[in-house]
Amino acid sequence: MADRCTGLKDLVHIVKHNRGKPSLEALGNKAYLSLCEALFQCLRDERSHFLHHGTKAKSPRTALLPLAASALRHVVAAGVRTIKGPTAEAIIATIIELLPGPHDLVKPLAADLPRTLRSLLEYQPHVERLSKHSWDAAVDFCIERVAAVSAELSGEPLDSWSASVSARARTPQESADFASSRASPRQPVTRTKPVPDEVAQSTEDFVQCLYSLVKASNAPLLDRAGPILAALQQYLQWRTGRGSVAAAALAAINAILARVSTHSLDLTKCTVQALLPLMKSMWSEPILRQEMIILWSYTEAHIAALLNDADDEAVSTQLEQIIETIYGDYRRRQETAPHQFLEEHHLCFRHLGRADEHTHPLNTGAFSLETGHQRHEALWATVSAIARFSFLLDARRRRLGHDRSHAEYGASKRLRVTSLFPEYIRHVSEPRSNARRAALQVVAFMVQEGPVEEEYLQTMLEKLTTCIADENPVHSVWAMIGLAG
Repeated sequence: MADRCTGLKDLVHIVKHNRGKPSLEALGNKAYLSLCEALFQCLRDERSHFLHHGTKAKSPRTALLPLAASALRHVVAAGVRTIKGPTAEAIIATIIELLPGPHDLVKPLAADLPRTLRSLLEYQPHVERLSKHSWDAAVDFCIERVAAVSAELSGEPLDSWSASVSARARTPQESADFASSRASPRQPVTRTKPVPDEVAQSTEDFVQCLYSLVKASNAPLLDRAGPILAALQQYLQWRTGRGSVAAAALAAINAILARVSTHSLDLTKCTVQALLPLMKSMWSEPILRQEMIILWSYTEAHIAALLNDADDEAVSTQLEQIIETIYGDYRRRQETAPHQFLEEHHLCFRHLGRADEHTHPLNTGAFSLETGHQRHEALWATVSAIARFSFLLDARRRRLGHDRSHAEYGASKRLRVTSLFPEYIRHVSEPRSNARRAALQVVAFMVQEGPVEEEYLQTMLEKLTTCIADENPVHSVWAMIGLAG
């Protein structure tokens, strides 16, 4: 055992201090495969010993298991660009074998093996070359590990998760049914049960693995879309990690929605309903905002369809809260800080009407984002989202207000009395310059969404006409843009 311990330490030392040097670069796939196979056998032997004796046996052998796991992690990290597909699949299969289930967690392996899998899968060529069997196995394994923590924190039985992801083949409709059963909208719940650091870290690694697995262009997503979305939604609800990992979870959801949103309507709607209650708090983390904006672009039509349901008050209430949060953040930004507001010189007025090959994809009927300002796309998307969803919410209010065929509606449903558009018009006269600028920009976008209600048109024209004479040229310009719309 002393020789094995010394050999593992020497291997870790050699790999760590020679990574990137010609001595390691010269090694080929066969050499790395031989190293991995030797470490696999060592891990199996030491894991078996650990399961029989645990940590009670005070001997040098106690340290061998984590040392072998660390050696495998360093070897894979050093050779990730060299090893070939069969070796990568062997590594994945061995990690799944050695970490069989959440209740059988071998703690000495909990730190290094998830990081090893993450390191392997973050090199996208390996994911793209995985067989469907290996891809499915890796996905199911990661889902199970992420779901285990979510189930423990929520107090739900893990068996329901395990049964849901154990099937090796699932149709898109079955995936939608799964998401529907798992993704019922609920408010975020404050965690009262602490999560051990090693569990939180390994969960982060498995979320990153899922992102690497689903973002590959040839990933066979349809069979696993529902279970993956459900696991990621639960992770976001019971989040145990850093904002960067939550961003990876949202990015993974976006990668899936990009593929399924146009033909798996029920699945996409269920995903929206599950995520809307979480977004208000998510906006406070800048690292999450870009992925939220991308998600809205994929699901805007689905949100609009959900708003058409007169009996579903939850979606409209949650969306209104999100818009209130985003608009509140935008109007409080400091004008002196760079890249906080959309600027008039970011806009292009040379092309009217629908977008064509000469215009930026981000556009309205009156203006578009100027090409060359890609770094400001998030600012455009923020204002556009406020305007678009505010317009949809106002349209819902008008529709329900005019639809009196349901006599019981007024008694049993709470209808929002005020529209959002007149609120923005009122804010045009705010004394604070940043708040006034934000309101003017939202109005300029919102008038592009559809006709202004007659009862608000006169007030809008008066307010914007007054702003043209504002001593602040920024206000004048945006007022004229609003009038031109």
